[in-house]
Amino acid sequence: MIKPLALVALFSLFPLSAQPSCDRQQQNKIDYMQCLDQQLQQARRELTSWENNHLFRLEEQASRTGRQDGLKLFNKARQSFELYTEQDCRWQFIGQLPDNHIASASYKKCQLYHLQQRIELLKQVNPSSD
Repeated sequence: MIKPLALVALFSLFPLSAQPSCDRQQQNKIDYMQCLDQQLQQARRELTSWENNHLFRLEEQASRTGRQDGLKLFNKARQSFELYTEQDCRWQFIGQLPDNHIASASYKKCQLYHLQQRIELLKQVNPSSD
């Protein structure tokens, strides 16, 4: 069985986002939105991989030490991140209405930004092994 850490290492060597950045000027509206959707899907997959890696390590640590605090706080931070990201991007979406295309693009770019920031943070965090 491949450990999640090995999978994360493999994903970091071959980024999931082979899609070049989306360019509103070079793409029509539909292609641009589909491009953003693809990037969001790839970023969500990569975030899930990093979260699973940290969960695996925290679960191992909890089983060795009997301390569940780190695992509980990590799960709470995941939930808080999801709620914050949704609310932060939603107000930007509403601010762009009634132009639904611009509002949707703004929402997706906001989501993508937050996901990429979270991924970078999780890449840098190195849970201690007791």
